Amino acid sequence: MQNSDRSPSIVQRGIQILIMAVTGGGGVEEKLLMNSPSRHFQSAERPSHQSAEMIFNLTPDQGTFALPKFSLLSTQLADTCERFSRCFPSKYRSYDGSCNNLQNPDWGAAGTALQRILPPKYADGVNAPRTEDARGRPLPSARLVSMTYAQDADHSSDNYTLMTMQWGQFLDHDLTHTPISRGESGAGISCCRNGEFLPDNLRHPDCFPISLPRFDPTFSPFGDRCMEFARSLPAPRPECNFGPREQMNQITGYLDCSNVYGSNVNSANRLRLFRGGQLRTQNVRGRAYLPDNPGECTDQTNTLACFTAGDGRVNEQVNLALIHTIWMREHNRVARVLQQLHPGWNDEALYQEARRIVIAELQHITYNEFLPILLGRDYTDRSGLTPREKGFTRIYDPTLRGGITNVFATAAFRYGHSQIQSFIHGYGMFGNLKESLEMSKQHFAPFLLYNEGAVDDMIRGLSAQASQEVDRFFSNQIRDHLFQGNLDIGLDLIALNVQRGRDHGLPPYNDWREICGLPRARRWSDLEAQMDPATITILSRLYSSPDEIDLFIGAVGERRKKGAMFGPTLVCLVGDQFARLRRSDRFFYEEGSTPSSFSERQLAEIKKTSLARVLCDNSDDIQLIQPLAFVQPSFL
Repeated sequence: MQNSDRSPSIVQRGIQILIMAVTGGGGVEEKLLMNSPSRHFQSAERPSHQSAEMIFNLTPDQGTFALPKFSLLSTQLADTCERFSRCFPSKYRSYDGSCNNLQNPDWGAAGTALQRILPPKYADGVNAPRTEDARGRPLPSARLVSMTYAQDADHSSDNYTLMTMQWGQFLDHDLTHTPISRGESGAGISCCRNGEFLPDNLRHPDCFPISLPRFDPTFSPFGDRCMEFARSLPAPRPECNFGPREQMNQITGYLDCSNVYGSNVNSANRLRLFRGGQLRTQNVRGRAYLPDNPGECTDQTNTLACFTAGDGRVNEQVNLALIHTIWMREHNRVARVLQQLHPGWNDEALYQEARRIVIAELQHITYNEFLPILLGRDYTDRSGLTPREKGFTRIYDPTLRGGITNVFATAAFRYGHSQIQSFIHGYGMFGNLKESLEMSKQHFAPFLLYNEGAVDDMIRGLSAQASQEVDRFFSNQIRDHLFQGNLDIGLDLIALNVQRGRDHGLPPYNDWREICGLPRARRWSDLEAQMDPATITILSRLYSSPDEIDLFIGAVGERRKKGAMFGPTLVCLVGDQFARLRRSDRFFYEEGSTPSSFSERQLAEIKKTSLARVLCDNSDDIQLIQPLAFVQPSFL
């Protein structure tokens, strides 16, 4: 219940009425937009807060399905409801995503709640994460699941480059960013002390730390039994009512290059030069680099600084900063061309038109080159996700809620963690290996890009080095040493994914199988059609039944579909999100008959865009690259 602590009496009165009401059923809030292809050690974690069941004598079903019947508008909590002004048709997008839908200005806007496809499954129906199975036995620790299931093995792709992983991360940072709860003055919440759990009376209510097994080969030598984890920040419910805890997307929920331009006016203005339509840069040996950000991080000599971009995660690793650099340069390149073609245009016109074109290029590359590899060409063709060879579309649906689904942000689009290589390569112009960077040493240290020739070397690395396959095998660089740097120990990204799914109340894997058109697994043998026997054996040792499998874990364990990168559940959930992004976006580049539509000639030029072309145009001096940057180069 969002902010219910501000007025307990109101909540209590609502609960008294609610207990007398007839509780709702278990239907989904929203159906999947794109149906599945088939249709055409134990845990010691315990949240320290009391549950709604304990405080209000509510059953989980009452908390999940009956509470939302009660509005906040007639209560003292009405001021927590978002207010948006009227919208008017515009040629250009807002920075924060508001007014994309003229009748519902908050749809897809930054700072609004992630959407639910299935109702959440909290232990109390409202707020508390599940920590027990249906029979009351503890769920396995997220670290135990990761340690046992997410094994380290080299399963490099025969066909696809590391650019597939990197493009996925870049898109993710355009679409999703869920803030976590913090303490006073924005300080981080500490849930562990000296490797042990803080006592309940000292623990923040949003602590949900991960229990580390005693036999953990990475952490037990240091005596650690506790891994830090703070819950995601609650978001106001979009219907302005009581109900289960929701989580926020603090960036725009559209594919709109918000990672390049920012998700609010202030961020966008900080990135602009306000001259010639250009974005701000720093000049290094005559080359344009992202503006420096010494306040975030510098190298050991304090001479090289991290970078600034439209998304604050730009410095997470060197290749992410590289892609940000390429798209900053692409914006400025397009603005220069526009200035040559239209010398009378002012800065604002040049900037907004360049931004509009760059967003269209990013959308075209994603739908034309990336999604057919990810989801399979048959799926994208059948689902209307493949761009037309020429001409406009008219499939914008103003009744479809724009924005990101909770399951996509929290589990489905984290598939790319399986694609990460332990070492990042950079290649010289003759194919010689020039850089081999250990992933765990590169977090928040993108300083290599300042070196002479490094931009081109790393572009060649992304477009030549193979990615890992999407499966249950993960590099130990992210399983045991995430964000470790020069410290003794790091974090476990797979365990964090599992814990985040529980934090958000994501229903287990079996529920998603069902909504995606697969039969519900009643017995372990029912998984054999989608999973290998070894995978099923490990799952059966970790979980008490197929109904308890965490979604992220089950989804990456599926055999990949023919022509796709992963199995049917991920194809279903990722495909659903990109269909929403296509059909709920009034500004989508292919749409005709709107104030923001391109001319037929402009659209035809945009459809010539390729990632390879963008890389060549914005490298330092690359002379040759394969035409499909996501596919490993070959004589064919």
